[in-house]
Amino acid sequence: MVRSANSCGRYYFRLDLQYRHGRCAGPYFQGQLVQGLYDLLNHKILANRLIQLSLLYLVQVCRAIKRFSVRIFANHTSRRMRRLLYNALLHRQFGDDTGSLMTKAISDVDSCVEGMRKFTTEIFDTGVVMIAYLAMLLYYDVRLTILACMFTPLAYVIANVLKKKVVKANKVI
Repeated sequence: MVRSANSCGRYYFRLDLQYRHGRCAGPYFQGQLVQGLYDLLNHKILANRLIQLSLLYLVQVCRAIKRFSVRIFANHTSRRMRRLLYNALLHRQFGDDTGSLMTKAISDVDSCVEGMRKFTTEIFDTGVVMIAYLAMLLYYDVRLTILACMFTPLAYVIANVLKKKVVKANKVI
């Protein structure tokens, strides 16, 4: 089944709204979910509409779990790194600059943990968006999805061939 551009745009807008601004629009979508359940029980709508709305909430639940998990991961990592640094710096004699060295080391730990947290968040968010795009494209047109997905492995193969040629050319020089 091919969806019209307007219908597909509205679906994408709703998905993007739920994904990006879920906390602000949460009560609205909760009301839609409850109304959808009521309409389903009264046989006014089909179950696939309610499943579509429930999938949007699944994305929000996954985001909440991700945020909680990433914060726990970052806090544990920060605590472990600081403990190692404190033990290493306090049990060695560096002279008068121990305080500035500890300040720099703790700043480096904070930067490292912040980078890990951002990296993990970006990987998850990008993965969710890519899965949503693929699902939407698959729902829109299966052949187009297969065609679009063929280019990624092809690009990897071409990049690998070019990498081998560049490495070989650099060894000659």
